[in-house]
Amino acid sequence: MLLTQADTHTATQSFAMIRLGNQLRLTGREVERFTRITGIEPVGVKSLDDLDDYIGRCKDYYQGASHEARFLRWLLDEERSRCLCAA
Repeated sequence: MLLTQADTHTATQSFAMIRLGNQLRLTGREVERFTRITGIEPVGVKSLDDLDDYIGRCKDYYQGASHEARFLRWLLDEERSRCLCAA
């Protein structure tokens, strides 16, 4: 399910990811949020590299030049930034 720009307010609220060095743990709310945005659950994300791999796979899955695909890729980058800023 792709979100529209009207949905971003809910989808981009603050995160509470737990992070120690390169190790991290997404909260249930964060897993739910990433899953809602992409339709792909972030299973096995235990490090920053895992998170980047997950985001990369999602971006690869939603390739294309459509407005929706570009928006989704932008939203994933925003969510990653929010996770790192809150940790």
